[in-house]
Amino acid sequence: MHYAIGDYHMNRNVKRRVNKFASVLLLSSMVCAGHGAVTAHAADHDTMVAGVRTVASSGNMISDRKVSLNEAHGVAGMAINLDGYYEAMVSDEVSGKLELEVKTIVDEKASVLKDYKKLGIADVKSSNYLNIRKKPSTDGEVCGKMTQYTACDIIKKDGDWYKIKSGSVTGYVYAEYIITGEKAQEIALKQAEKMAVVTTDSNLNVRKKPSTDSSIITKISTEERYEVQSVKDDWVKISLDGLTDEDGDELDSTGYISADYCEVKYALKSAVKYTPLEEGGGTNGSTAYSSTRAGLCNYACQFVGNPYVWGGTSLTNGADCSGFVLSVFAKYGVYLPHSSSAQSYCGTRVSSSQMRPGDLVFYGSGGINHVAIYIGDGMIVHAANTRRGIVINSWNYMTPVKIVNVLGN
Repeated sequence: MHYAIGDYHMNRNVKRRVNKFASVLLLSSMVCAGHGAVTAHAADHDTMVAGVRTVASSGNMISDRKVSLNEAHGVAGMAINLDGYYEAMVSDEVSGKLELEVKTIVDEKASVLKDYKKLGIADVKSSNYLNIRKKPSTDGEVCGKMTQYTACDIIKKDGDWYKIKSGSVTGYVYAEYIITGEKAQEIALKQAEKMAVVTTDSNLNVRKKPSTDSSIITKISTEERYEVQSVKDDWVKISLDGLTDEDGDELDSTGYISADYCEVKYALKSAVKYTPLEEGGGTNGSTAYSSTRAGLCNYACQFVGNPYVWGGTSLTNGADCSGFVLSVFAKYGVYLPHSSSAQSYCGTRVSSSQMRPGDLVFYGSGGINHVAIYIGDGMIVHAANTRRGIVINSWNYMTPVKIVNVLGN
């Protein structure tokens, strides 16, 4: 849906309210993926509109086509599903009353700023990451990672370092790589996505249909955030990353969770907890691991932030989930097939209590169609999908189907 907003004077039937924080940046950023684009021309500063909720009666004429615009459709130019592209220009030529309320989605997106006392945004390239350390020094132990546009709360300045909190990770980052102030707010409003955050103490059931009578697809973790596709009645439809078919096409990996056990809000990316394993080997929890396992896991995590490419095996230019695993393990003399399903038959099956860093964790819907590497501390590294690339997640962000030890030692 293509709207031109902000380069006209509204007629007398339109409520007008100027939002000082509105900008072309905000308007253009507020497009839901797959629903076209918003264009804004600031020819008249006093007509700039930010985040409009369209309240109109059925029968309004827009580009000679009758449409009903209401809250269910979302925001004009953002989430209105109409065939083709139409341009709406508020003028005397448009029949019917079109009332614009400057109130909704920008206000909702702006609410994300309230989650931070002093907002900071990671200023790194999409293929890089920023280490969070336990001490304000490059000698400090790494305890987490921030990828591009990850948000944090800045607690204090300590020389050339900021002490920050992002998600469950608290530590120090080099201040040069953190954006603050108005620019950070602009990026936050552009990057904020509607997410579901699980609020129960235990993992939450994801169902095939919005009903407690429907079958359970998987369970999701309290430590993860999930992209929201829609909210209806008492159910939230979410996206589940990482599942593809044999042709590499992403499956309709969606499911429903009860709205009673999650919070739906606009949110920003947060840091992931991560501590490199001791290269000489050691213990992770109560489980011992070898130097080979430590080296493999640490090596795999060097590529966090790099792209997902179906059929790819390049750790830098792009790999799919099994291609990522294949290339990491080849570095250590273990040669695996380029298929998550085939990889699941390599090695020895183990339980979650026996799982060690370097083991493979498999996921699926109607069969195995995704694989990740367990890296310890309840975390995995994997090539998730084209949107997220190579990332670190909690190992039970979805219910694993199978865990396999292919390293043996």
